[in-house]
Amino acid sequence: MYDVLIVWWGASGLFCSMFLPKEWKKCIIEKTDKLWSKVLLSGGERCNLTNIHLNPELHYVGQSLKSLPSLFHGFWPEDMISFLQEHAIETKVEEQGRVMLKSGKAKQLVEFLIDASKKNETEHLLSHEVHSIKKSDEHIFVVMTSAGAFSAKRVIVATWWMTYPQIGATSFAYEIAEQLWLSLSKPHPALCGIETKDDVSLLAWNTVQATVNVYNQNKLVYSSKWPLLFTHWGLSWPVIFDASLYIDDDAKYSLQLDFDLSWTSKKVLQYFKLVEGDTLRDFTIKTLRPINEAKVSVWGILLKDLDQYFQSKKISWLYFIGESLDITGKTWGYNLQRAWTSAYICAKKIIEKKG
Repeated sequence: MYDVLIVWWGASGLFCSMFLPKEWKKCIIEKTDKLWSKVLLSGGERCNLTNIHLNPELHYVGQSLKSLPSLFHGFWPEDMISFLQEHAIETKVEEQGRVMLKSGKAKQLVEFLIDASKKNETEHLLSHEVHSIKKSDEHIFVVMTSAGAFSAKRVIVATWWMTYPQIGATSFAYEIAEQLWLSLSKPHPALCGIETKDDVSLLAWNTVQATVNVYNQNKLVYSSKWPLLFTHWGLSWPVIFDASLYIDDDAKYSLQLDFDLSWTSKKVLQYFKLVEGDTLRDFTIKTLRPINEAKVSVWGILLKDLDQYFQSKKISWLYFIGESLDITGKTWGYNLQRAWTSAYICAKKIIEKKG
């Protein structure tokens, strides 16, 4: 019988386990056999761990944006930076406010998280795939895994949906949420390239600076100016990754580029016949790049079904944190901060309420 079972040990799961009572019997159940996490892939393996410019309503998408400022103030980017400094992990601020490890090695942070979790006497079970979560009575959960059943007083779900299948991601969290009758937003890949019906293959590997506008049935839903890359299938780079947050599979979305002529090659100028006063070009979206290329997924448990500490309003002592939430951030460190914030708030409230 465990006091807490955490399903998967990505950034949020590991971080949460560090703050739970040391005397509690607690365990992280991990599907894969490797001591790593999605953190290793962040920032080109340099770990873009947060962003000092975080604005909850500006840098995230979801159905409960107005509730995010109070949530993030519970554990702000500066709190994470200070926490790491207290443990001799130095950081540095780079362009766009992104905060990177000074060492440039994401492995440093992952090893710290794993070590801190173990020092807090958290058990780590590898190669245990979770099949279902059920509540056997008012107080006990039964978690069925590939290695048998586990019982716990509390369960924290810290999984993500499908992105990075190469490190074991599946649709598990989505399936569990449906089993438990929780409200979900529609899932789709995000922070990925956008394929266009317009053939730009002749411009592949050319970069330009342009304002990217995304429209939903003629309503502007996203606009940002930053360099982008043409590929043989469409458009890429961070400004496009962020644009993908606002696009799902529906055909109601359209994309427009407003080229900066001072930062555009002669080849691109000639291809689109760009001249002063005629710099707008429309593109027809074909699809988003495949899920295995997406850095995150836009989906999650709707916050209206959770209390302010991420506990289910329908099932007491069942929590959802990290990428299982309907909170998805733009590139440059916002999604890891979502992990730190949700994990910290969840753990501290569990301790406070003993529930």
